[in-house]
Amino acid sequence: MTQPELESGYIRTTQTNGVLRLTIDRADKRNALTGAMYADMQRVADHARTDDDVRTLLIDSAGDMFCAGNDIGDFANATPESRAESGGGPAMKFIKALIALDKPILIAVQGQATGIGTTMLLHADLVIANESARFYTAFIDLALVPEAGSSLLLPALVGRQNAARLLLAGDTLESEEALRMGLIAYRVPDAELADRATAIAEKLASKPPEAVRLSKQLLRQGMGSDDLGGHIEREIEHFSERLFSDEVRAIMNKFLQRKK
Repeated sequence: MTQPELESGYIRTTQTNGVLRLTIDRADKRNALTGAMYADMQRVADHARTDDDVRTLLIDSAGDMFCAGNDIGDFANATPESRAESGGGPAMKFIKALIALDKPILIAVQGQATGIGTTMLLHADLVIANESARFYTAFIDLALVPEAGSSLLLPALVGRQNAARLLLAGDTLESEEALRMGLIAYRVPDAELADRATAIAEKLASKPPEAVRLSKQLLRQGMGSDDLGGHIEREIEHFSERLFSDEVRAIMNKFLQRKK
C-alpha cells in the first residue's frame, strides 16, 4: 500500500479499510493553506483517483478550527505572472483534482471554515460538521470574488438568496442553518465528529465501487454542472484581476500589519 509523497510538512495521510484520510495539520495557524499545502493535497487527491485500494477520500483537520482559508501571506506574495502560469494558483489545481476524483469525498468540519475552507465543501459528496461549526466565505470582505466554482455550485445547492448571504452579504452561517440549507449533510455533537466521520467514510468505502462512481457522475450531471471547468476558468480570470488591485492589496497589507 503506497502513500503519496508529501513535502509541505502540514498534510498527513493514513489509509484504512478503503478510506484515505487527508488531515490538514497546521493548527497553530488555524489550518490556513499555503501553496505547498495545496500541492500536497492535490497529490493526495490524484493518488486517491489512481489507487484502486482507495474507495473514499476523507478530508479533516487538526485542532479546533477546520480551515482559515488561503494563507494571506501567499496571496500577498503572488504575482500576476505566477497566477497566469499556474492556471489560477495551486488552490485551483487542488480543486480540479477533487473534481476529477470519481470516488466519494467526505469532509469533516469542526469550528470555523473560512474561504476555500467553505468552498471546497461544494466539491465533496457529503459534509459532516460538528455543532460548533461556522461557515464564512470571506471573499467579499477582501474585495475579491467567488472561486472554486462557488458562484455556480452554491446557488444550485442552497438557493440564490442563501448563496447571496454567503457571497454578497458575507454572512457567517451556524451549523444548524448550514444543515437546513443543505450545505452540510450531517450535524453531530462536537465530541462525536471524528468517530462519525470515520464510520460514514467506511460505509461509503464498503459500497460497490463502480455503482458509486456512476452514481456520483449522475448526481453531478443532475446538478447541471457540466460547464464547471469553464465556469472556474472565468472565476480565475476575475479573481486574479481583483487579487492584484490596489483595493485588495490595501486590505491584505492591513491584515498582515495586524499580525506583526
